[in-house]
Amino acid sequence: MKYLVLILLVFFSCNSNTETNKSPTVLPYEVETVARFMDTVAKYKTESLATKDNKPINYLTIDSLDIMTTDLGFFNVKQAEIECEKLVDGWRLPNEAELNLIYEKNEELGEFKSNHYVGMDSGLDAEDENVTVYLRISIMNGEIVTLQTNEEVYSVYGVRAVRNHKN
Repeated sequence: MKYLVLILLVFFSCNSNTETNKSPTVLPYEVETVARFMDTVAKYKTESLATKDNKPINYLTIDSLDIMTTDLGFFNVKQAEIECEKLVDGWRLPNEAELNLIYEKNEELGEFKSNHYVGMDSGLDAEDENVTVYLRISIMNGEIVTLQTNEEVYSVYGVRAVRNHKN
């Protein structure tokens, strides 16, 4: 509906008549064109939402861990956490040991569309308090790096969600 209003506003402002008392003329084909455009927009929105909501998650179970065989997408670490939570059923970002397993078994886990994938672990800080640590693994050489700067944390990485296997 927002698009229709916007399109009509632009149309009317471009086709305004010089006489103030005369209302603008809208031709039938113009109304039909706008309606057809709006139907197309609504159709694609509905299809993409249905596809995302109903798409099955393909995974491989290795040592009681389910690992997605396709990328969840490409996100910064905060977005990646949110996307994993949306999957429910215990899907989450992998910890350091699980990232190593993903690297070791990468040939069995389907196509990787990024060189770097994000993970999340916990550790102790200087005051022995539990803190969240974000990790990045290179799928090319298995190197795991702790993300420390804002630039690293807000960069975009591939995501392969994991969960503990359910029997």
